[in-house]
Amino acid sequence: MGRVTFCWGARHAGMFAAVEDFRAAGCDVHLATLDGSAGTRGTVIELLDERFPATGPGGGTSMACCGPEPMMAAVSRWAAARSLHCDVSLETPMACGVGICFTCVAPIRDAAGGWDYRRTCVEGPVFNACDVVW
Repeated sequence: MGRVTFCWGARHAGMFAAVEDFRAAGCDVHLATLDGSAGTRGTVIELLDERFPATGPGGGTSMACCGPEPMMAAVSRWAAARSLHCDVSLETPMACGVGICFTCVAPIRDAAGGWDYRRTCVEGPVFNACDVVW
């Protein structure tokens, strides 16, 4: 595994926890807050633009993303525009956790160019961001 750059966004600085633990683990940590109280003022997308202008972080880079769905959709578009692989961890409600009840389904593209609902509790929760129908 190569270097880990951790870009973390929140509404304000008080929402971050264990930042020093991530740094102690060797992560290159960068923060963004909507109110400007820590790191870059703005969203995670603005932080990504600041850290990796135009071309993205470079070859061999892959991304992982979790958080609110609109933010993950924006990160997915950002990564796709730079031809970067991005995995997202979907946070759907999982009533049974074993795939029987189908409360956790998410629309995921298939190999034929269409899409179908996939059970995040069984087939996920991590999916290629390009496959998620946002």
